[in-house]
Amino acid sequence: MCGISGIHHPGQKTETWRPILERMTAGLVHRGPDEDGFFWGPGVSLGMRRLRVIDPLGGSQPISNEDGSLHIVLNGEIYRFEALREDLQKRGHILKTRTDTEVVLHLYEEYGLDCLSHFDGMFAFALWDDRRQRLVLARDRFGIKPLYYTRVGAAGPLAFCSELNPLLGVPGVSKTIDPVALDHYFTLSYIPHPRSIYQGIRKLSPAHLLISENGRIEEKPYWDLPRRLESPAPEEAAHALDAAIASSVQAMMRSDVPVGAFLSGGLDSSTVVYHMARFTSHPVQTFSVRFAEKSFDEGNLARLTAERLGTEHHEIWASPDDLRVLPDMAFHFGEPFADASQIPTYLVSKLARERVTVALSGDGGDEMLGGYETYIASLMAGWAGRMPEALRRCLHRASCGIPASPDHVPWEYKLRKFLAGCRLGPLEHHASWRTIFAPEQKAGLYSPGFAAALAHEAADPVFHAWASFFEGPQKDRLLPYQYLDIKTYLTDNNLTKVDRMSMAHSLEVRIPFLDLRVALTALSLPAALRLRGMTTKVLLRRLMKGRLPEPVLKMRKRGFAVPLGYWFRGALREKVREWLRPERVAKTGLLEAQPIQELINRHQRGQANNSRQLWNLICFLAWFDQSQTTGPA
Repeated sequence: MCGISGIHHPGQKTETWRPILERMTAGLVHRGPDEDGFFWGPGVSLGMRRLRVIDPLGGSQPISNEDGSLHIVLNGEIYRFEALREDLQKRGHILKTRTDTEVVLHLYEEYGLDCLSHFDGMFAFALWDDRRQRLVLARDRFGIKPLYYTRVGAAGPLAFCSELNPLLGVPGVSKTIDPVALDHYFTLSYIPHPRSIYQGIRKLSPAHLLISENGRIEEKPYWDLPRRLESPAPEEAAHALDAAIASSVQAMMRSDVPVGAFLSGGLDSSTVVYHMARFTSHPVQTFSVRFAEKSFDEGNLARLTAERLGTEHHEIWASPDDLRVLPDMAFHFGEPFADASQIPTYLVSKLARERVTVALSGDGGDEMLGGYETYIASLMAGWAGRMPEALRRCLHRASCGIPASPDHVPWEYKLRKFLAGCRLGPLEHHASWRTIFAPEQKAGLYSPGFAAALAHEAADPVFHAWASFFEGPQKDRLLPYQYLDIKTYLTDNNLTKVDRMSMAHSLEVRIPFLDLRVALTALSLPAALRLRGMTTKVLLRRLMKGRLPEPVLKMRKRGFAVPLGYWFRGALREKVREWLRPERVAKTGLLEAQPIQELINRHQRGQANNSRQLWNLICFLAWFDQSQTTGPA
């Protein structure tokens, strides 16, 4: 695992850009603490920081081909690269390392840009083709690994980096806040690709490549989610899914350094650990986070699984005091990000790194196998939308009168969300479950200046780009909702969180459910094997029966939730007011202080559970303060 950076500067001296690239690369030391490497060529400069995982002694980057006409830096892992390496050698290629990075280089040499169809993995790479004077950037299919880029001026140099912050040191880069991106953040608590918080910096989209050649920059897709998938027979589906997950886990255990696993107590991570235990003769190292608040704690379930599978299990207890790491988390994201599960992810990554260098996780299982309870609500919305409007309003008013529980996603919250959105279209209804601040709330929250800047932007609704998923007749009504989450919530929320919080501790996290074979097998399952009635992940539960403890199989989806609702009324009651004090809010010039104070008051009186909105604002201010030290916003 590494961090990569580079600058394409045709017609300009390398020496001009050397100190700039060296600073950018040094800013990625946490992603690759073991060594750095550079390539300096006419018109291009490449840098990387390396975390030694595969071929620790011989895999230094950048790597070049036999005649020195191709050079590559890569962040990530290519799955099952050994077979690809063997095939390349049969075709006459001479490979001098045992790394997956060198395999990608020679696949490009053999197949050109079509090389991306020949391998799967989690990656972002930059490849310099000296003969063509072409720079190629690429990002993996699901966006597990990040890549940011910026162009200095209309036709100036192109700079890229694994993280956002180092790009702020490139001369001429615009650091102006993108008002649409910020509006999306207040809606979702993350910024969807391809935008970043800055107008001058973009994220390379998943399954896309970028070509910089002859003064032109072109970004284009090399893969997309298939719109039609043939469903196997139920008996074939069970075998196919089981075999795909087992193969993926076995492949991702390939490492020259110690490997462990996150074990939350949920079905997905427990499934990963079950298969890990099959492929090793030593106890698997497993890691989990505990909470004193019972509705948030899955520790007992994680212990049941650990005991059943004979793992060497390690726990860390989270508390309100752990929010002292907020500035460090804000730094590593580089832009506003407010999924509260960043806190346990940060903590469990730190714990794991004390014993292993690589960890497997269960991320992606919900999107691929239909694990979110919001899918149930979205499929029911059409039926509920037909109820008399007077009855719907009556029920909604009644639900609003129920005292707001600080528990994890309490039933009254679900009922209010469901009733408020059941008259919306499918896309809008599903998006409403992800919404932090609704439009009417944002209207009062934004300062006049920010509201005016946003009004001048022709911004589409946040999920408008994915509306085609819901158009036309739907043979599989569940699949569009899964595709929407894969394109948005999975990439820009969940995978961003895991990458930044694990890399903050130089820990590589691999994700078996996002192996392409697993993903396509899961998405092709008959809908009834993904979701049936009120039961999610139907086939996976069936497969793991007898393999995992029964309470794990029966547990409803919780997620990596944090008891902020309790903490903001209790141990952090005064801290919330300090974090969101009016003068600090006013300093941004973007938000109004009074609505924020009302959110605090209602939450602490028990009139509403505003913990998600408050955390969104707290994380924004933490980022904003840091942005003032890295350059003007």
